Amino acid sequence: MIVLKSGPRERNGTMARFYKGIGVGTHLHARDLRVTGISPHMPGTPYSVNTLMQHIARATTTSCCISLTRSYGIAVWYARHGRLVSTPGTPGHVYEIEIPDPAPLGTVVVHDPVSEVSSLYPNPLAPSFYHHDGDSDFLLGVVNPTHMKRFLQRQVMHPPGATPTPRRPNLSIELETVVRALRDAEVLAEGAIPPAWVLHRHDVV
Repeated sequence: MIVLKSGPRERNGTMARFYKGIGVGTHLHARDLRVTGISPHMPGTPYSVNTLMQHIARATTTSCCISLTRSYGIAVWYARHGRLVSTPGTPGHVYEIEIPDPAPLGTVVVHDPVSEVSSLYPNPLAPSFYHHDGDSDFLLGVVNPTHMKRFLQRQVMHPPGATPTPRRPNLSIELETVVRALRDAEVLAEGAIPPAWVLHRHDVV
């Protein structure tokens, strides 16, 4: 069941639409983000690509960023899978957010994880790379490690005659970040999102 609740609306020029799913029991659930806006866990801390990767691949809370998604369906999943089970009396929430393009100076900077991580490896001939060396099913395990963990545990294959030490495929934090960002249609907003940009709240059970 999804119930729409409207909030304040403000439009100035071009706007980009995002969603944020808030599960029951998570730290933002007790607030109405249409009133308070959205602040990161650690506002004012320095931003770097490593910050981005730790936020996405390691789910760190010591970040100056806020996770947003382009996909309403992804946001609904997060709203339904908080620390506690959502119920009609205590539902999860999906917020619709619009960010002006360009965002006003001094508000937020929106980062594309795929673009920023891939920019670290402009030379495909360099010895460092983000690629894995597993088989064609390996990424299934990265996308869904809970239900497809077996694909992460297969041994690396080698050409005939090679006798290396058996090991599992390489999974770098760079690759994990890119795969998770693509899976969740995710961007990161660096800074605080003001209440005027939080347009609607949908209650999700």
